[in-house]
Amino acid sequence: MAKRPLFEDIKDFIKKQIDDKVYDIGEKIPTEMELAKTFSTSRQTVNKALRDLVLDDIIERFPRSGSFVKEKIAQSSILDLKNIADEIRERGNHYTNELVSLNKIKANERVAKVLHVVKDEEVYISQMIHKENGIPVRFDTRYIKPSAAQNYIKQSFRDMTPAEFLKQNCPVQRVDNTIEAVIVSQEIQEYLDISKSEPCLRISRVVTSKDEIASYSKLYYPSSRYKLNSTFHK
Repeated sequence: MAKRPLFEDIKDFIKKQIDDKVYDIGEKIPTEMELAKTFSTSRQTVNKALRDLVLDDIIERFPRSGSFVKEKIAQSSILDLKNIADEIRERGNHYTNELVSLNKIKANERVAKVLHVVKDEEVYISQMIHKENGIPVRFDTRYIKPSAAQNYIKQSFRDMTPAEFLKQNCPVQRVDNTIEAVIVSQEIQEYLDISKSEPCLRISRVVTSKDEIASYSKLYYPSSRYKLNSTFHK
């Protein structure tokens, strides 16, 4: 069996120190020279380990300043309908939400077209802020066709998220996603606590259930706090 490269041991050593909070977010880790001395190896080997950690988004390096622990950016799959509360808890973090509004409205032309209803027909709308360790990481606006989820309007969403409720009540048949980078309104900037110049990744999602359009959602992720990924297996 081939011997494991030393740079892999150096990577694991640094990652464990970060996990054990020896070095916290924003703190400087040992220099190349210090690590080379600790592992009795060359700075070239240490440099390889550090470059890999940069690619893994674990540290960031600055010329003449050194290497620092990077703040983790949450990651979500665009093809996965996993509940955001579960995502956050699986990362070992604390999930909370804030229900901004839950109302009945008359569908405008855009919403009516997407939900396949008549303009001014009554639909449900909810707006919610999702937080990870108290920091807003997503803002949702959801339009729900009442015939698809009649009791949606009666929920408090204290014990389950809108996504959980819809998954239980509207078996997913098809999902259509559109992703855009957008500058959001001042209202959404305030909900997400971001600057007016920070773009968001917006997923416009249409869910079909039982052969009818059930919901139309717009999910906003601050670009500095979230990454979206996609994996395809043939």
